[in-house]
Amino acid sequence: MTKKLLVATDLDGTLLDHKTYSCEATLPTIARLQARGYPIVFNSSKTLAEQTLLRETLHIRAPFIIENGAAVVIPSGQLDRPARSPNPEIEVFGPPYADLVRQIDRLRQQRGYCFRGFADLSAAELAEITGLSVEGAVAAKQRSGSEPLLWEDSETAYGEFVAAIANRGLQTTRGGRFRHVTAKADKGKALSWLVERYRRAFPQQEWIVVALGDSPNDLPMLRVADIGVSIPNPHRASFEVTGVKNLLQPEQPGPLGWTEAVTHILEERSLNL
Repeated sequence: MTKKLLVATDLDGTLLDHKTYSCEATLPTIARLQARGYPIVFNSSKTLAEQTLLRETLHIRAPFIIENGAAVVIPSGQLDRPARSPNPEIEVFGPPYADLVRQIDRLRQQRGYCFRGFADLSAAELAEITGLSVEGAVAAKQRSGSEPLLWEDSETAYGEFVAAIANRGLQTTRGGRFRHVTAKADKGKALSWLVERYRRAFPQQEWIVVALGDSPNDLPMLRVADIGVSIPNPHRASFEVTGVKNLLQPEQPGPLGWTEAVTHILEERSLNL
């Protein structure tokens, strides 16, 4: 049985620069991974539409995880999907987006919480808040199973909100800029589901899972990986990283830290775990 890496990566603040959204520094390392046939799995708060644009730019074909683990997308020709299948397989772990937004809005009306979700914002407003292009904001609004919130109330109110949505079978996670409402799913559960699909599709391979992220909502995927990489992000509050096997903590933020960590794994640690 041969060993292969499966690299699961967050995007904003990890593979992509927090401010510029550039990933230029990672390109040589991405090429090295691709040359060895190691799948690169995006695992991000970004939507299917957003990730599709970036995947096409980087020539990445592997399945990907969208909206903080709300769904897994398996494109045609990947794993056991026929190459000529017209549509990808999408496994959604929770209620459809429209139902989710209705529940959140109803709670806001009942209790007077102050926040704005993506459903409340125009593409132009979202672009101004995030620094995305208007086209990028349009893609960010095409959601499947999660709603990012710009929280504009107190932390006490947020604690009450978290408890209230938990009673409705939902949860929140904190990303770099927004607080994301999803069903009882996360990046770790979605990654575990996808890795199992890889193991069934390629039983002759031993998959060594590497996960890289910079935010608290990345911890679940770091904890299910064989090697977890916590990327520093000077633009958000620090948090404790616990329960992660073979933890790496590069010094550089964003794409530079991503490259530092993956290069170390490829050259220093190799696959001899």
